[in-house]
Amino acid sequence: MALDLREWIESITAPSGVLIDPVGWIDGITGSIVVLTGCILGLYFIYKSKKLGANLLLKLGLVMILAGLAFLGVFLDFLVVLFTGVNISNIYGLVGLLSYVWMAPLIVLGINIGAEIIIPEKKWYITSVFIILMIIFEIFIFIDPLGSFNFVYPPNPGNALIDYNANLASFAGIMMIIFILSIIIFLGIGFLIKAIQSTGDLRKKFLILTIGVFMYTIFGLLESIMEPGFLLIPVRVGYITGPVFMYVGLKS
Repeated sequence: MALDLREWIESITAPSGVLIDPVGWIDGITGSIVVLTGCILGLYFIYKSKKLGANLLLKLGLVMILAGLAFLGVFLDFLVVLFTGVNISNIYGLVGLLSYVWMAPLIVLGINIGAEIIIPEKKWYITSVFIILMIIFEIFIFIDPLGSFNFVYPPNPGNALIDYNANLASFAGIMMIIFILSIIIFLGIGFLIKAIQSTGDLRKKFLILTIGVFMYTIFGLLESIMEPGFLLIPVRVGYITGPVFMYVGLKS
């Protein structure tokens, strides 16, 4: 006897008998789109960088890939729920680590791009400082993942995805705040100042870069503090669109 649509969905998504709720679907599908879009666009940017001989586009391609992988925890938890009906094992904070391990190198690359544009003679001094901060951040999240992140588990395993964000009261959380503020101040405000000082097409490009930076940081911050829900759709679209604006500003 043929299954109806609901029974078919339940049979492939929740072998344990628990059906993924609408918010779980939104969380999983949008997170998967962010991962796949980031990796595909990143590879495209890298291809364009080789074709145009543009080193900045190569770095931006890596930024796009890292921005996508920042949702790897959501993506893999969603896949595990789809195929097993229960959430991924998170005994050691694996879901948080799978995502946040990419955040620090993402910030370092972003700062490096900004420094190369704004103050190229100081680029490696600035980048070196953030490389040191990145290493410290990575050490702390691996030493104490359960203390570095806040986890919210679904009432019924497989009914939704595990929600997680940085614990802002932890050392790793404080470093995340430093990273985000650095991006906003150094890149966002830095590009805006350059736009004000420039004219014509150059001003337009710096304004586009400014929009890209603010979109990435604002939507990334919203993602880290809000509970899953229908607003995840515009938030995640905004998050992945930020680097696209940066591509438009840098491609020439």
